[in-house]
Parts: sequence; structure tokens; C-alpha cells
Amino acid sequence: MKLVDTDAPDHDEEPPVRVTPPRPEKRRAAVSLLFTLIVLAGTVIAVFTIFPERHNQILTDTVGAHRRPGTWELDRPDDRALRVWAIGVTGEEAPVPTADASRVAIGARTLSILNRRGVLVRYQVAGGEVTYFVQRSRDLLRRRVHRVDGGEAIEAWQTGPWTCVAIGPAASADEWRPLLGVPP
Repeated sequence: MKLVDTDAPDHDEEPPVRVTPPRPEKRRAAVSLLFTLIVLAGTVIAVFTIFPERHNQILTDTVGAHRRPGTWELDRPDDRALRVWAIGVTGEEAPVPTADASRVAIGARTLSILNRRGVLVRYQVAGGEVTYFVQRSRDLLRRRVHRVDGGEAIEAWQTGPWTCVAIGPAASADEWRPLLGVPP
């Protein structure tokens, strides 16, 4: 009696390999190049859509706050109250001009630009009202901006780790620049 049929085919054999002609080399390179270009273009478009340009964002927002002052957090603060409040806003002693007879603080409020809090103070000086803004610097580059926009003179400079912006009447700019510490 036979228990195993030796003539039966063995099921462990692999099926015969189906031979297909190879893809041309140019098609492989073209598909890879096309895929790479699509991914690169999509990345560039996404970056420029999600992260818009922010050149002079501090100047733009400070000019807007100067033209629309809004409500003050501190109304007619004295020098000591202004300094203590500025430390509370920025976390350290910011270069805020002292209030004296030549410059009287009208009001102060917090202004956040690019996710950093800064101090915005409106002063009354001999030439009119001047807005002063100070914020911890984002740039390592030392930039100085001197611009006249209509009847307003705009000054921006850096003092140590601080970015300072002063905006006031262009006609009396020579009077208020030294009062707010604008470098020559």
C-alpha cells in the first residue's frame, strides 16, 4: 500500500516569472523630476501663503497706532508710574523717555507686534503730539529709518536690545527728536 503519491506536482514551487520589458530610462527620470518639481512648488507656495512678508511691520503697526490712538491703559502718568508700568509690560527696564516740563506723557498702552509686547506712549511736546514705541528687538541687524510720510516724520532706531520708534509732526521734528532720544 502506497501512502504518498510521488507523481503529484510539488506545491512549493514558485510560479514562473512573468517577463516584462523594462521601462525606458528617460521615463523613470522624467517621472522623478516631475514629482520633485510638484513637491518643491507646493512647498514654496505654502510657505509664502502661510508666512507673508513682514518688512517694517513694527513701523507699519506703530504708525497705525499713532493715527488711531484708542484708549489709554495709563492716562496722564507721572514718570515713576510710567517706568514701573513699562517694566511690567516688557519684563525689564525699557528706554522710555522721562516725563518732565519739556515732554508730558498724555497716555500709555500696551501694543503687541509680532507676538511681542511693547510700550506705546503719547507725549505732548512743544511741536505737538509725538508717539513713542519701544519693544525688545527681533532683528540682529542695526537698522536706522528716517522717513517723512505726509506731515509726519517717522524715526526708528535700535538702542542695545531695544527697537524704538518715534512719530510726530514733520514741521517740528527738529524740536522733538532730541527730546525723545532720537540719535542724530
